[in-house]
Amino acid sequence: MTSTLSSTDADFENFGHKVYLTVSRNNNNENVFLSSASIALAMAMCATGARNETLNQMLRILDASSIDQLTKTAEQIMRIFSTVNNDTQVKLKLVNRLYGQKAYELRQDYLSLVQSSFKADIKLEDFVNDSADVVKTINGWVEEQTNSLIKNLLSSNDVTRDTRLIIVNCIYFKGTWVEQFKEHLTDQNADFHETNDKISKIKLMHQKKTFRYAENNDLNVQIAHLPYESDKHGVRFVFTVILPKRDISLDIVEQKLASKPDLMRRVLSDEDTTKKELLLYLPRFKMEAKFELNDVLIQLGMINAFDGSKADFTGMVSEQDDRTGLYISKVIHKAFVDVNELGSEAAAATAVIMTRCCAFIVEEEQPIEFKADRPFLFFIRETRQNIVLFSGKFASPPTTS
Repeated sequence: MTSTLSSTDADFENFGHKVYLTVSRNNNNENVFLSSASIALAMAMCATGARNETLNQMLRILDASSIDQLTKTAEQIMRIFSTVNNDTQVKLKLVNRLYGQKAYELRQDYLSLVQSSFKADIKLEDFVNDSADVVKTINGWVEEQTNSLIKNLLSSNDVTRDTRLIIVNCIYFKGTWVEQFKEHLTDQNADFHETNDKISKIKLMHQKKTFRYAENNDLNVQIAHLPYESDKHGVRFVFTVILPKRDISLDIVEQKLASKPDLMRRVLSDEDTTKKELLLYLPRFKMEAKFELNDVLIQLGMINAFDGSKADFTGMVSEQDDRTGLYISKVIHKAFVDVNELGSEAAAATAVIMTRCCAFIVEEEQPIEFKADRPFLFFIRETRQNIVLFSGKFASPPTTS
Protein backbone atom coordinates (compact mmCIF):
# COMPACT_ATOMS: atom_id res chain seq x y z
CA MET A 1 0.00 0.00 0.00
CA THR A 2 1.52 3.31 -1.05
CA SER A 3 1.89 6.02 1.59
CA THR A 4 0.30 9.32 0.70
CA LEU A 5 2.17 12.54 1.38
CA SER A 6 0.45 15.84 2.01
CA SER A 7 2.40 19.09 1.86
CA THR A 8 3.10 19.03 5.58
CA ASP A 9 3.86 15.31 5.97
CA ALA A 10 7.32 15.66 4.45
CA ASP A 11 8.46 18.66 6.54
CA PHE A 12 9.98 16.98 9.55
CA GLU A 13 10.74 13.87 7.49
CA ASN A 14 13.23 15.78 5.29
CA PHE A 15 14.72 17.50 8.34
CA GLY A 16 15.01 14.15 10.11
CA HIS A 17 16.83 12.51 7.19
CA LYS A 18 19.24 15.46 6.94
CA VAL A 19 20.03 15.31 10.66
CA TYR A 20 20.43 11.53 10.62
CA LEU A 21 22.69 11.51 7.52
CA THR A 22 24.85 14.35 8.91
CA VAL A 23 25.24 12.61 12.28
CA SER A 24 26.03 9.35 10.49
CA ARG A 25 28.66 11.02 8.27
CA ASN A 26 30.25 12.57 11.38
CA ASN A 27 30.31 9.10 13.00
CA ASN A 28 31.67 7.07 10.11
CA ASN A 29 31.66 3.25 10.63
CA GLU A 30 30.11 3.73 14.08
CA ASN A 31 26.67 2.80 15.35
CA VAL A 32 24.11 5.60 15.30
CA PHE A 33 20.66 5.75 16.85
CA LEU A 34 18.47 8.82 17.23
CA SER A 35 14.89 10.06 17.08
CA SER A 36 14.50 12.59 14.29
CA ALA A 37 10.90 13.22 15.44
CA SER A 38 12.09 14.18 18.94
CA ILE A 39 14.80 16.52 17.60
CA ALA A 40 12.38 18.10 15.09
CA LEU A 41 9.72 18.80 17.71
CA ALA A 42 12.22 20.30 20.18
CA MET A 43 13.72 22.55 17.47
CA ALA A 44 10.24 23.50 16.22
CA MET A 45 9.24 24.63 19.73
CA CYS A 46 12.40 26.72 19.76
CA ALA A 47 11.81 28.12 16.24
CA THR A 48 8.35 29.43 17.12
CA GLY A 49 10.11 31.91 19.47
CA ALA A 50 12.72 32.98 16.89
CA ARG A 51 12.45 36.10 14.76
CA ASN A 52 14.05 37.65 11.64
CA GLU A 53 17.12 35.86 10.18
CA THR A 54 17.32 33.42 13.13
CA LEU A 55 13.76 32.32 12.31
CA ASN A 56 14.42 32.21 8.54
CA GLN A 57 17.39 29.87 9.01
CA MET A 58 15.44 27.59 11.36
CA LEU A 59 12.41 27.45 9.02
CA ARG A 60 14.69 26.64 6.07
CA ILE A 61 16.30 23.71 7.90
CA LEU A 62 12.90 22.47 9.12
CA ASP A 63 11.50 22.78 5.56
CA ALA A 64 8.67 25.04 6.68
CA SER A 65 7.51 28.29 5.09
CA SER A 66 6.19 29.90 8.28
CA ILE A 67 5.61 29.44 12.01
CA ASP A 68 2.01 28.64 11.14
CA GLN A 69 3.03 25.74 8.90
CA LEU A 70 5.52 24.55 11.53
CA THR A 71 2.82 24.40 14.22
CA LYS A 72 0.39 22.62 11.86
CA THR A 73 2.99 19.91 11.22
CA ALA A 74 3.63 19.57 14.95
CA GLU A 75 -0.11 19.31 15.64
CA GLN A 76 -0.38 16.55 13.01
CA ILE A 77 2.37 14.55 14.74
CA MET A 78 0.82 15.15 18.16
CA ARG A 79 -2.48 13.76 16.79
CA ILE A 80 -0.80 10.46 15.80
CA PHE A 81 0.38 10.06 19.38
CA SER A 82 -3.04 10.81 20.84
CA THR A 83 -4.65 8.33 18.38
CA VAL A 84 -2.45 5.56 19.77
CA ASN A 85 -3.02 6.66 23.36
CA ASN A 86 -5.20 3.67 24.33
CA ASP A 87 -3.87 1.14 21.80
CA THR A 88 -3.46 -2.13 23.72
CA GLN A 89 -0.74 -3.41 21.32
CA VAL A 90 1.53 -0.40 20.81
CA LYS A 91 2.78 1.85 23.60
CA LEU A 92 3.61 5.28 22.21
CA LYS A 93 4.20 8.38 24.27
CA LEU A 94 5.31 11.89 23.40
CA VAL A 95 5.69 14.68 25.94
CA ASN A 96 7.02 18.23 25.74
CA ARG A 97 7.98 20.41 28.68
CA LEU A 98 9.57 23.82 29.19
CA TYR A 99 11.72 24.48 32.25
CA GLY A 100 11.97 28.26 32.76
CA GLN A 101 13.83 30.44 35.24
CA LYS A 102 11.60 31.69 38.07
CA ALA A 103 10.62 35.35 37.62
CA TYR A 104 12.03 35.39 34.06
CA GLU A 105 9.34 36.91 31.85
CA LEU A 106 8.69 34.68 28.83
CA ARG A 107 6.14 36.12 26.40
CA GLN A 108 2.61 34.92 27.10
CA ASP A 109 1.79 34.42 23.40
CA TYR A 110 4.85 32.12 23.05
CA LEU A 111 3.80 30.08 26.10
CA SER A 112 0.21 29.85 24.81
CA LEU A 113 1.43 28.62 21.41
CA VAL A 114 3.67 25.85 22.78
CA GLN A 115 0.93 24.81 25.21
CA SER A 116 -1.77 24.58 22.54
CA SER A 117 0.19 23.25 19.52
CA PHE A 118 2.84 21.15 21.27
CA LYS A 119 0.84 20.25 24.41
CA ALA A 120 3.84 21.43 26.43
CA ASP A 121 3.59 22.19 30.11
CA ILE A 122 5.75 24.78 31.88
CA LYS A 123 7.73 24.29 35.09
CA LEU A 124 9.56 27.13 36.86
CA GLU A 125 12.96 26.36 38.37
CA ASP A 126 15.89 28.27 39.85
CA PHE A 127 18.86 27.89 37.50
CA VAL A 128 20.58 30.92 39.06
CA ASN A 129 20.90 29.54 42.60
CA ASP A 130 20.25 25.82 42.23
CA SER A 131 21.32 24.52 38.80
CA ALA A 132 22.56 21.13 40.13
CA ASP A 133 19.12 20.38 41.61
CA VAL A 134 17.37 21.46 38.40
CA VAL A 135 19.53 18.96 36.42
CA LYS A 136 18.44 16.18 38.81
CA THR A 137 14.77 17.23 38.46
CA ILE A 138 14.89 17.25 34.65
CA ASN A 139 16.80 13.94 34.45
CA GLY A 140 14.31 12.32 36.82
CA TRP A 141 11.34 13.49 34.75
CA VAL A 142 12.94 12.28 31.47
CA GLU A 143 13.68 8.88 33.02
CA GLU A 144 10.08 8.57 34.20
CA GLN A 145 8.66 9.51 30.75
CA THR A 146 10.89 7.01 28.90
CA ASN A 147 10.26 3.93 31.07
CA SER A 148 13.77 4.35 32.61
CA LEU A 149 15.47 3.92 29.21
CA ILE A 150 16.93 7.45 29.10
CA LYS A 151 18.97 8.24 32.20
CA ASN A 152 21.17 11.28 32.89
CA LEU A 153 20.23 13.26 29.78
CA LEU A 154 21.88 16.39 31.23
CA SER A 155 25.09 16.77 33.21
CA SER A 156 25.82 19.57 35.68
CA ASN A 157 28.08 21.24 33.05
CA ASP A 158 25.14 21.68 30.67
CA VAL A 159 23.25 24.09 32.92
CA THR A 160 24.68 27.33 34.33
CA ARG A 161 23.56 30.43 36.27
CA ASP A 162 22.84 32.02 32.89
CA THR A 163 20.48 29.27 31.69
CA ARG A 164 17.00 30.77 31.33
CA LEU A 165 14.98 28.08 29.51
CA ILE A 166 15.32 24.38 28.69
CA ILE A 167 12.95 22.90 26.09
CA VAL A 168 12.63 19.12 26.53
CA ASN A 169 10.95 16.50 24.33
CA CYS A 170 10.64 12.78 25.16
CA ILE A 171 9.43 9.96 22.91
CA TYR A 172 8.81 6.36 23.98
CA PHE A 173 7.77 3.41 21.79
CA LYS A 174 7.16 -0.25 22.53
CA GLY A 175 5.81 -2.59 19.88
CA THR A 176 5.32 -6.33 19.40
CA TRP A 177 6.09 -7.95 16.04
CA VAL A 178 3.10 -9.27 14.07
CA GLU A 179 5.45 -12.18 13.23
CA GLN A 180 7.52 -12.89 16.33
CA PHE A 181 10.87 -14.67 16.20
CA LYS A 182 11.21 -17.98 18.06
CA GLU A 183 13.98 -17.79 20.63
CA HIS A 184 15.24 -21.33 19.97
CA LEU A 185 15.99 -20.34 16.35
CA THR A 186 18.29 -17.49 17.42
CA ASP A 187 21.94 -18.26 16.64
CA GLN A 188 23.79 -17.15 19.79
CA ASN A 189 27.17 -17.05 18.06
CA ALA A 190 26.65 -15.86 14.46
CA ASP A 191 29.20 -13.99 12.36
CA PHE A 192 28.75 -10.28 11.59
CA HIS A 193 30.88 -8.85 8.79
CA GLU A 194 31.97 -5.30 9.63
CA THR A 195 33.11 -2.77 7.04
CA ASN A 196 36.81 -3.25 7.75
CA ASP A 197 36.68 -7.03 7.03
CA LYS A 198 36.58 -7.67 10.77
CA ILE A 199 34.23 -10.50 11.79
CA SER A 200 32.41 -10.05 15.11
CA LYS A 201 29.96 -12.30 16.94
CA ILE A 202 26.27 -11.44 17.30
CA LYS A 203 22.98 -13.04 18.32
CA LEU A 204 21.12 -13.52 15.02
CA MET A 205 17.35 -14.10 15.11
CA HIS A 206 15.73 -16.05 12.27
CA GLN A 207 12.32 -16.78 10.76
CA LYS A 208 10.83 -17.78 7.42
CA LYS A 209 7.69 -15.69 6.86
CA THR A 210 6.07 -13.32 4.37
CA PHE A 211 6.91 -9.59 4.63
CA ARG A 212 6.66 -6.51 2.46
CA TYR A 213 9.91 -6.48 0.48
CA ALA A 214 11.65 -4.46 -2.22
CA GLU A 215 15.01 -4.12 -3.92
CA ASN A 216 16.45 -0.82 -5.12
CA ASN A 217 18.94 -1.05 -7.95
CA ASP A 218 20.12 2.59 -7.61
CA LEU A 219 21.33 1.77 -4.12
CA ASN A 220 21.96 -1.98 -4.53
CA VAL A 221 19.98 -2.73 -1.38
CA GLN A 222 17.31 -5.08 -0.08
CA ILE A 223 14.49 -3.52 1.95
CA ALA A 224 12.24 -5.37 4.39
CA HIS A 225 9.33 -3.93 6.40
CA LEU A 226 8.51 -5.80 9.65
CA PRO A 227 5.07 -4.71 10.95
CA TYR A 228 4.12 -4.22 14.60
CA GLU A 229 0.78 -5.26 16.09
CA SER A 230 -1.77 -2.45 16.51
CA ASP A 231 -5.50 -2.38 17.15
CA LYS A 232 -5.95 1.11 15.65
CA HIS A 233 -6.95 1.30 11.98
CA GLY A 234 -5.63 4.83 11.38
CA VAL A 235 -1.99 3.99 12.13
CA ARG A 236 0.55 1.38 11.08
CA PHE A 237 3.97 0.98 12.65
CA VAL A 238 6.83 -0.86 10.96
CA PHE A 239 10.51 -1.61 11.49
CA THR A 240 12.25 -1.04 8.16
CA VAL A 241 15.68 -2.50 7.38
CA ILE A 242 17.80 -1.26 4.46
CA LEU A 243 20.44 -3.93 3.83
CA PRO A 244 23.19 -3.33 1.23
CA LYS A 245 23.84 -6.33 -1.00
CA ARG A 246 27.03 -8.26 -0.27
CA ASP A 247 30.19 -6.32 -1.18
CA ILE A 248 28.26 -3.01 -1.30
CA SER A 249 29.49 -0.51 1.31
CA LEU A 250 26.89 1.08 3.61
CA ASP A 251 28.88 4.36 3.28
CA ILE A 252 28.19 4.46 -0.47
CA VAL A 253 24.49 3.79 0.15
CA GLU A 254 24.33 6.66 2.66
CA GLN A 255 26.17 9.03 0.31
CA LYS A 256 23.61 8.33 -2.43
CA LEU A 257 20.73 8.82 0.04
CA ALA A 258 22.25 12.14 1.17
CA SER A 259 22.57 13.41 -2.42
CA LYS A 260 18.98 12.45 -3.37
CA PRO A 261 16.49 13.27 -0.58
CA ASP A 262 13.56 11.86 -2.57
CA LEU A 263 15.33 8.52 -2.80
CA MET A 264 15.20 8.08 0.99
CA ARG A 265 11.47 8.80 1.01
CA ARG A 266 10.86 6.34 -1.80
CA VAL A 267 12.94 3.58 -0.21
CA LEU A 268 11.12 3.98 3.12
CA SER A 269 7.63 4.07 1.63
CA ASP A 270 5.61 1.02 0.58
CA GLU A 271 6.09 2.03 -3.06
CA ASP A 272 7.44 -0.83 -5.18
CA THR A 273 7.05 -3.35 -2.34
CA THR A 274 5.51 -6.78 -2.80
CA LYS A 275 4.76 -9.47 -0.27
CA LYS A 276 7.54 -12.04 -0.41
CA GLU A 277 8.49 -15.03 1.66
CA LEU A 278 11.78 -14.18 3.32
CA LEU A 279 14.46 -16.18 5.06
CA LEU A 280 14.85 -13.31 7.50
CA TYR A 281 17.88 -12.94 9.75
CA LEU A 282 18.06 -9.95 12.09
CA PRO A 283 20.44 -9.27 15.00
CA ARG A 284 19.09 -9.14 18.53
CA PHE A 285 20.64 -6.02 20.02
CA LYS A 286 20.47 -3.05 22.36
CA MET A 287 21.97 0.25 21.29
CA GLU A 288 22.41 3.56 23.10
CA ALA A 289 23.71 6.84 21.70
CA LYS A 290 24.16 10.41 22.90
CA PHE A 291 24.91 13.41 20.70
CA GLU A 292 25.45 17.11 21.16
CA LEU A 293 23.83 18.44 18.00
CA ASN A 294 25.12 22.06 17.87
CA ASP A 295 27.66 21.36 15.10
CA VAL A 296 25.23 19.21 13.11
CA LEU A 297 22.55 21.93 13.10
CA ILE A 298 25.14 24.64 12.27
CA GLN A 299 26.40 22.43 9.39
CA LEU A 300 22.82 22.31 8.09
CA GLY A 301 22.58 26.12 8.16
CA MET A 302 21.07 26.94 11.58
CA ILE A 303 23.86 29.42 12.38
CA ASN A 304 22.46 32.50 14.12
CA ALA A 305 20.54 30.57 16.80
CA PHE A 306 23.85 29.38 18.33
CA ASP A 307 25.61 32.77 18.14
CA GLY A 308 25.09 35.01 21.17
CA SER A 309 25.75 38.15 19.10
CA LYS A 310 23.29 37.24 16.31
CA ALA A 311 20.52 35.10 17.85
CA ASP A 312 17.06 36.66 17.86
CA PHE A 313 14.56 34.93 20.13
CA THR A 314 12.48 38.02 20.83
CA GLY A 315 9.39 35.90 20.17
CA MET A 316 10.17 34.16 23.49
CA VAL A 317 11.29 37.10 25.59
CA SER A 318 10.86 40.80 24.82
CA GLU A 319 13.79 43.22 24.77
CA GLN A 320 12.17 45.17 27.63
CA ASP A 321 12.24 42.05 29.82
CA ASP A 322 15.78 40.94 28.86
CA ARG A 323 17.93 43.38 26.90
CA THR A 324 20.67 40.78 26.35
CA GLY A 325 18.28 38.19 24.84
CA LEU A 326 18.72 34.41 24.48
CA TYR A 327 20.71 32.04 22.29
CA ILE A 328 20.95 28.22 22.11
CA SER A 329 23.98 27.08 24.10
CA LYS A 330 23.44 23.32 23.62
CA VAL A 331 21.16 20.80 21.93
CA ILE A 332 21.55 17.41 23.61
CA HIS A 333 19.97 14.21 22.33
CA LYS A 334 20.03 10.73 23.81
CA ALA A 335 18.36 7.58 22.44
CA PHE A 336 18.09 3.88 23.26
CA VAL A 337 16.70 0.85 21.38
CA ASP A 338 16.20 -2.82 22.25
CA VAL A 339 15.37 -5.19 19.35
CA ASN A 340 14.53 -8.77 20.35
CA GLU A 341 12.44 -11.82 19.42
CA LEU A 342 9.18 -10.31 20.70
CA GLY A 343 9.46 -6.78 19.31
CA SER A 344 11.23 -3.49 19.97
CA GLU A 345 11.40 -0.87 22.69
CA ALA A 346 12.87 2.54 21.98
CA ALA A 347 13.08 5.94 23.63
CA ALA A 348 14.72 9.30 23.07
CA ALA A 349 14.94 12.72 24.66
CA THR A 350 16.10 16.08 23.32
CA ALA A 351 16.98 19.13 25.41
CA VAL A 352 17.46 22.60 23.88
CA ILE A 353 19.26 24.79 26.42
CA MET A 354 18.63 28.53 26.04
CA THR A 355 21.16 30.83 27.71
CA ARG A 356 21.44 34.60 28.18
CA CYS A 357 23.58 36.14 25.44
CA CYS A 358 25.98 37.85 27.85
CA ALA A 359 27.38 34.43 28.82
CA PHE A 360 29.22 32.93 25.79
CA ILE A 361 29.95 29.55 25.99
CA VAL A 362 14.85 -10.86 -6.91
CA GLU A 363 11.95 -12.45 -9.11
CA GLU A 364 12.10 -16.18 -8.20
CA GLU A 365 9.31 -17.34 -5.94
CA GLN A 366 11.81 -19.05 -3.67
CA PRO A 367 12.18 -17.54 -0.20
CA ILE A 368 14.55 -14.57 -0.53
CA GLU A 369 17.44 -14.52 1.90
CA PHE A 370 17.50 -11.28 3.90
CA LYS A 371 20.46 -11.77 6.20
CA ALA A 372 21.49 -8.71 8.21
CA ASP A 373 24.93 -10.10 9.04
CA ARG A 374 26.64 -6.95 7.71
CA PRO A 375 26.13 -3.19 8.36
CA PHE A 376 22.57 -1.96 7.73
CA LEU A 377 20.20 0.96 8.36
CA PHE A 378 17.01 0.58 10.41
CA PHE A 379 13.99 2.77 11.10
CA ILE A 380 10.91 2.63 13.36
CA ARG A 381 8.14 4.35 11.40
CA GLU A 382 4.45 5.18 11.25
CA THR A 383 3.60 4.60 7.59
CA ARG A 384 0.17 6.21 7.17
CA GLN A 385 1.53 9.71 7.87
CA ASN A 386 5.11 8.81 6.88
CA ILE A 387 6.62 9.75 10.24
CA VAL A 388 10.07 8.39 11.07
CA LEU A 389 10.17 8.07 14.86
CA PHE A 390 13.66 6.58 15.16
CA SER A 391 16.60 6.08 12.75
CA GLY A 392 19.66 3.91 13.23
CA LYS A 393 22.82 2.50 11.72
CA PHE A 394 24.08 -0.92 12.85
CA ALA A 395 27.79 -0.86 11.91
CA SER A 396 29.14 -3.25 14.54
CA PRO A 397 27.75 -5.22 17.51
CA PRO A 398 26.89 -2.66 20.23
CA THR A 399 28.55 -3.22 23.59
CA THR A 400 25.12 -3.06 25.27
CA SER A 401 23.67 -6.03 23.31
